[in-house]
Amino acid sequence: MNTLLPYQGLLYKEWIKLRYLGLLPFALLLLALGESFYSMNNLHAASGGQSLWTQVLFRSRMYFERMQYLPLFTGIWLAGVQFLPECLNKRLRLFFHLPVHEQKALALMLGTGFALLLGFSALFCVVQAHIVSRFLPTEVAQLTVQTILPLCLSGFVAYLATVLVLIEQRPWRRCWHAMLGYVLATALCNLNGYGRYVDNLPVFALLALALLLGLPGVLDRIRRGLTW
Repeated sequence: MNTLLPYQGLLYKEWIKLRYLGLLPFALLLLALGESFYSMNNLHAASGGQSLWTQVLFRSRMYFERMQYLPLFTGIWLAGVQFLPECLNKRLRLFFHLPVHEQKALALMLGTGFALLLGFSALFCVVQAHIVSRFLPTEVAQLTVQTILPLCLSGFVAYLATVLVLIEQRPWRRCWHAMLGYVLATALCNLNGYGRYVDNLPVFALLALALLLGLPGVLDRIRRGLTW
């Protein structure tokens, strides 16, 4: 018997759920990146590079500010698309009747979501940096990436918090996860200056890891029939 067959079945199931809905955040990102390029190009053509430099360097103008909450939305959206169908009508208990261990099935689903978020984040950083570098020095493009990285991390935080809210059984635990995710994600989405949270990214990453480590325990409590 092919031992990979159950995993292939789970991956196919994820593909069915994400093949269309999973592309929505990428489409929105491409539209927003196009708007960013259009705005910078128009200002550069109308007033020259000096005006653009003044806007960015002295007024902290961010031409990606329309995408401020897009990674956060992407995390919530992908988590909902993946896990909401599994949690309706107590279908989550089917996890314990799969030919794959429930923790491995959860890890596969999370890995799929992380892969999409990573691709989204890479596209955001690379394309926006390229747009900035067309009009401004490379150092400004690097500073732009440093400012975007916390926004991208907010997507991972929102994804994990949403998954926890969906699979949890107790309302008070759901409220706790939602509150924690909200505090972390909104802090990461702060755009009060270039490179504001780049030095604190490891701390926020560890807090996001704490959310990730809480997921296996939820399935374990459900399997044992615990409701606290």
